[in-house]
Amino acid sequence: MPRWTFLPLLAAASLVGLPAAAQTLTVNITNVNSNEGRVMASICGDPTAQFPGGCNTASAMVPASQGTTTVVFENVAPGSYALQAFHDANADMIPNIPPEGFAFGNDASFPPSFKSAAVKVEGDTIATVRMNYLSELGSAAPPKAAPAEKGAPAPAGVAKTVVRDDGLLGAFYMPEGTARRPALLVLGGSEGGLSASSGVGVSFAKQGYAVLALAYFMEDGLPQSLENIPLEYFDKAIDWLKRQPGVDADAIGVIGGSRGSEAALLLASRNTSIKAVMAFAPSGVVWQGLNFANPMNMGPAWTVDGKALPFVTPDGMKYRPGAAMKPMFDAALATETRKDVDIPVERIKAPILLISGKEDALWPSFDMGEAITKRLAAANFAYPVQHLAYDGAGHMVFMGDPTAASAQSMSRTPPNAMMGGTPEAGLAAWTQNWPLTLAFFDNALKGQ
Repeated sequence: MPRWTFLPLLAAASLVGLPAAAQTLTVNITNVNSNEGRVMASICGDPTAQFPGGCNTASAMVPASQGTTTVVFENVAPGSYALQAFHDANADMIPNIPPEGFAFGNDASFPPSFKSAAVKVEGDTIATVRMNYLSELGSAAPPKAAPAEKGAPAPAGVAKTVVRDDGLLGAFYMPEGTARRPALLVLGGSEGGLSASSGVGVSFAKQGYAVLALAYFMEDGLPQSLENIPLEYFDKAIDWLKRQPGVDADAIGVIGGSRGSEAALLLASRNTSIKAVMAFAPSGVVWQGLNFANPMNMGPAWTVDGKALPFVTPDGMKYRPGAAMKPMFDAALATETRKDVDIPVERIKAPILLISGKEDALWPSFDMGEAITKRLAAANFAYPVQHLAYDGAGHMVFMGDPTAASAQSMSRTPPNAMMGGTPEAGLAAWTQNWPLTLAFFDNALKGQ
């Protein structure tokens, strides 16, 4: 079966600040064959757009529930919406079909048209669709999906441990051998969980780094939305890393992408144990939280000592379904005059590496990266600062090792209007910035 593009859940921010509408679309997805992973769903309100993929009026992600999983889209304007969903059993956010399952509105067969998969919303609406698994063909009973492992598997020569200490949830990758290792804390973005962070982390573990890929929401025992996340949680993760046998407690760096860049820069600004910080598709300000289930009433993303950090709210009036989301953030930044929403990067006591794509359509990461470098220069920042910016690249500007399977898969994905850039430019950026990123951390943490 051919694959289609399922837009990343970063796009769920598209509903921020939109005028309220009364309709709720509830989708009951039957025949889900296990509790493993998540069910991801999206609706497309543009009949002229590419479907499936290429159009995302709203999206949602919920833990998979064997039998029937319910996904709710709130504040949906009246109209017709083509529906798609898949069972992301291994939590990598990629439709691996087979063995993972898929569903379309009206149980339309593949390949569906907008019309065949369209659900009409008139007032509160309930729709029911069936999850399909190609492996069910010729079988009387749906097979069980393989258990989803937390985080990417360990490569050869690296030991992996699932971390559940002190309220943390992460995947720790430790290269074999007796040498003391520099360590990296790796943070994903608004997709939540461990899929993205562990994928990037494995690339560094192969290069001799001890890596803690850390989930901070959208996992068992953690908040299910990017709201009210205590920055102390990340301090706790650094303390955990310091205690691990074989870790050089004086050589710890942090990596964060997209919304995770906020956490990484905020952590480094308040924790002097951080000796190097890298942020890709970065933000220079604190943005509003993100709640897939309640996008019209979202709280702060981060807290310190139980108090919310001031934040900027994207201007939802600038959003257009299926189009770039960057105008929402541009408009908010253009009118924002408060200084208390700036991430205090001047307080960081470590070298900083920023990586951005000049064609990022999700948010203005290039502009925010430039703003960070200018602020640091004006403050006579005492540590090296580098901003790698790439023509033609979009939001997905860094993937770790460009030869990794995830990077190669992304390089073959059709262009995504909401992420920006082209797969070719993305791969070119990854190929260039990977050795530069390694050199940055090697110089800062290995003394090379």
